[in-house]
Amino acid sequence: MRACELLSPQSILLNAKIDNRDDALGILVELQESGGVITNGTAYYNAVFDRETAGGSTAIGEGIALPHACNAGVAAPGLSALTLEEGIDWGAPDGRPVDLVFMLAVPPGQESLRLLLLARLVNLMSNEELVRLLRSARTPAEFIEKMSRIEQDVFA
Repeated sequence: MRACELLSPQSILLNAKIDNRDDALGILVELQESGGVITNGTAYYNAVFDRETAGGSTAIGEGIALPHACNAGVAAPGLSALTLEEGIDWGAPDGRPVDLVFMLAVPPGQESLRLLLLARLVNLMSNEELVRLLRSARTPAEFIEKMSRIEQDVFA
């Protein structure tokens, strides 16, 4: 499964003005809730929040975070994305503020899919060209197109 297949224009918010991690998590949950991926936003938010606070930050460095959880409030695998006008503190190992976030939602019992998609996202986010293109995307459709093109090249 390709990561870009889990994105829709409705699951992406570009150049958002959000000044903290908790609000960013809430927006990402709402984006997936509106698409029907998440059926219990409160339960999923709490699972991701607990993961961030007790399990360690999902910031991977270079201004990127990949929050995720397996939770009964998830109906189907989904991905939402957020670019931020200004980076926010996410507890990144390199200390850099985060301005590009992907939230991965996977139903219970699909742990191997969650790990596969997380590995794919980490691999994709190590591609400097892709990260630059995503940060400069002007529309959700452009964001998806750029991600799809690079993902196809990387995982052809």
